[in-house]
Amino acid sequence: MANVTETKVHEARFSSFGTTFMGPLLSYFAQNLVNHVPRDKPLYFLAREGYWLEKAYQSYLNGADIQRESHYLLVSRAFLFKILASDKRSYAYSLKSSFSGAFYDLIRTRFLLSDSQIKQIFDEETAQELVYLPDDKKKIIEVLNQHSTRIEEVITPSKQAYLSYLETLGVLHQDSLHLVDVGYSGTIQSLLGILLDKDTHGHYLIASKPGKHIIENQQAEMHGYLKENVKLGDGYLPLDRSMFLESLLTAPYGQFRGIRLNTFDPTKFDFYYGRKVASQRYFHELEQVMKGALQYCEHAAKYGIHFDVEELEMLFTSYLSKANMVPRSVRHIFDIDDDVTGNGTVNALQFFGLA
Repeated sequence: MANVTETKVHEARFSSFGTTFMGPLLSYFAQNLVNHVPRDKPLYFLAREGYWLEKAYQSYLNGADIQRESHYLLVSRAFLFKILASDKRSYAYSLKSSFSGAFYDLIRTRFLLSDSQIKQIFDEETAQELVYLPDDKKKIIEVLNQHSTRIEEVITPSKQAYLSYLETLGVLHQDSLHLVDVGYSGTIQSLLGILLDKDTHGHYLIASKPGKHIIENQQAEMHGYLKENVKLGDGYLPLDRSMFLESLLTAPYGQFRGIRLNTFDPTKFDFYYGRKVASQRYFHELEQVMKGALQYCEHAAKYGIHFDVEELEMLFTSYLSKANMVPRSVRHIFDIDDDVTGNGTVNALQFFGLA
């Protein structure tokens, strides 16, 4: 009996933290999505943060007794870099972050190509050449353009499988796409617009580049419901310390890295993911945290509880700037991976000296 009681107390600590830390923000975001997205337009919540954002949205709809269509959509920057690796329109995004090392490592880590795929495309001399971004961006683009035919051959199976997957979610039938993510610069939104040649509407908590943009002849509109026109390093705490949100708003699996049509049933898909971080290894505990947040979203919608931006910012400033605000029992799940920029796994609390 003691163990059962202890487990229930432990679960209550997780859910209580989820209620106070995530509940108000998620209910605020869901409320704004309800108010700003046309009723007949399905929302596509982008992985990995979209996993819980979509559940929060549906919890809010349930509390408000509203029905709207939404889908959780598997995607990642690195996977889109891969299936657009032969498309020069994507290089402004895939070659944006700094890098130093062998060309082989750039292609393997940023574009998710395997060792055998790299050998199919590039010779040994090219693969081992040292490159630096942003200095060597033009040279790298030249190499990619020179090998575009072979790159296309290698990535086509993944691209076709992914387009088939998007077809099952109704994505390809939309005139324009309404996409939801935490933020911030709209890279995935821009890449999906390029891949699908569609106009897109991005709905974010924080949008660094709000408004309407023309990206490769397609319109991309971005809106931030918590804050707009702020960039990393500007001093806006919810953005500068956004890894706190990202570490909790995560799907139960690692970074989405690949997709194939199932060998035995071509109507099904096999998905491939990267390594798991702490919040995914302890996902049963994260579920308890988010259980409290989701229950609050439903409660807030049912009883018309609203927050303004200033209240949310004050709440987050307390959690994100003061030591010991995060209960000891949940500190171990504040890990995220940052492989695209080459930083590996980072613990948010340790990174900001709050552990």
